[in-house]
Amino acid sequence: MRGIFACLSLVTLIGCAALQPVEVVRVDGLGELSIGRGGIGGELALVVNNPNPIAIAAESVDVQLAIRGKVVGQVQLPYAQSIPKGPNQILRLTVQADASALLSILEANLVRFIAGDELEVSVKGEVTGSALGIAVGIPVDSKQNIKIQL
Repeated sequence: MRGIFACLSLVTLIGCAALQPVEVVRVDGLGELSIGRGGIGGELALVVNNPNPIAIAAESVDVQLAIRGKVVGQVQLPYAQSIPKGPNQILRLTVQADASALLSILEANLVRFIAGDELEVSVKGEVTGSALGIAVGIPVDSKQNIKIQL
């Protein structure tokens, strides 16, 4: 019994030392978000490099969507997913923004929308997950200028 506990402890300690940071290479889909009466919605794809020899189970997302620095919604994990080992792995997320927050952005930037100017859309926060029972945090910070025309 002690031998099994010692082996499990050793594997856990090796796992702690061996887990390398997971990196978000880019966020795809910011330019394709749909804007309507209900707010902003759509899907994002995080392209992730997982240098670890094991998959990371994504458990929760604490990422906010902002337009010109004003938070307008949240990014969510639509279903349980894992990030396999290797480069360019995809983690799919959904976006749901509040209609009232969108309205305030429209009011503040109406002239920019009409002129077809670009606005900065950003996502920032963290995806949390685990591997072998060890918590893993994946920072997300991406900005993109997009044209929104009314």
